[in-house]
Amino acid sequence: MNELRFCTYTHKLVYDEDKLLQRQLIVLKNKDGVIEKWTDFHKYARSGKKTASRSVFSGNDKRCVTVCIFLNYIFFDKYNINKLTDVTASMVKDFLNDYGLCRLPGDNEDTHRSQNTVNSCINVIMDFLELMIEDNPKTKLKIADLYRTENVFSKTKRKYIKRRVPVFEVNFKPQYKKIFRDLPEGAFQIIMNEIVANHRNVLMLAALGAFAGLRPSECCNVRRADSALGAGIMFETVDGEVTNVLIDLTEEKNLRSDLISVGGIKKERVQKVYPAFIEAFMSCYDMYMEYITGKPYEKEYGALTNSSTGKAYTYDSYYMEFKKVIKDCIPIMLNDSDQKVVNYGHLLQENNISPHILRHWFSVKLTLYGEDTAGLMNWRGDKSPESALTYLMDKSELEKEYEIVSDEIFNYSLWKAEKQHGTDQL
Repeated sequence: MNELRFCTYTHKLVYDEDKLLQRQLIVLKNKDGVIEKWTDFHKYARSGKKTASRSVFSGNDKRCVTVCIFLNYIFFDKYNINKLTDVTASMVKDFLNDYGLCRLPGDNEDTHRSQNTVNSCINVIMDFLELMIEDNPKTKLKIADLYRTENVFSKTKRKYIKRRVPVFEVNFKPQYKKIFRDLPEGAFQIIMNEIVANHRNVLMLAALGAFAGLRPSECCNVRRADSALGAGIMFETVDGEVTNVLIDLTEEKNLRSDLISVGGIKKERVQKVYPAFIEAFMSCYDMYMEYITGKPYEKEYGALTNSSTGKAYTYDSYYMEFKKVIKDCIPIMLNDSDQKVVNYGHLLQENNISPHILRHWFSVKLTLYGEDTAGLMNWRGDKSPESALTYLMDKSELEKEYEIVSDEIFNYSLWKAEKQHGTDQL
């Protein structure tokens, strides 16, 4: 039995010809990855808030993944219960503390989980167990053994809200290493130049993140202007000059013949390119469209960015390509005349960054341009104000770290390739 592990299984179904419905299930697999048993535990892996309906785009979150970690812990790793209703409060307490303190099987000295990650795990497990208890009223575990409800004042919602608090203490291990995401302007130039010169296949993914603020997975969802599924990117012009660029993120569509998801859209919307970045964005777009002329792609889907096989880029493949970009950028940064860029290059030798760094650069720029909370939420495509407030609270520090920029226009010439390499690549 110890050779079995709880894992997620994603069931996929295409409907209305282009829409991809996904549902995550929890299964038992053997050591060879073969499914030995199907469970119905997925029905508990959802929010405890009662809703009468469910979005067709749901089912691609991390709840089932978190629940599988918990199930493996109580069934196989530390305890050996035979059925879910045998779980006790002490098991839950042990799991949450081992999760927060990074003591789970497979964790090592490099494992870190932030307070937000630990709190998210607590909520997922509490939701899971609450629904299980409701479905199995004879189980010995009771909700009162897990948490109590307190009224706390929410600064963001400006009112008192009910919050669940575990009846036992849950600890986490703070990370004292500096958060590694601030991107010096010179380092941004080098990254964009390297993409233009040697990784042009992901140029539009990078441009969508840096100049439209899209999340990396959302970048992979963007379709061509002539996509058979409807225009994914649209241009408004005045006297032949592009004055507005609109990106259709109103729903997740199936963009690959193998039904592999390219990634999620966190907030369905039509997103505009920030006005100050339109010139730089269009330069990238024109260059990229010329680059992909004659290259294969699946016309029935029309993804904007495709791999060498002609299938739409997924977030995972984009992340791997971005890692190659950063690896190629490090020697250039270490030889730069700007000491900040050199220091950043040294940090990159010991730290990993993801394509999300481009969205962070975008957010910093908009903060320095003077956007308020509502403006940042709009241009970033945020559902809640927490992230925007984080940038605004740090604005004074950002102004010290970065040169003050004009609130009218982005200095496009700063990152032109000829400035770095003496070539006419942009």
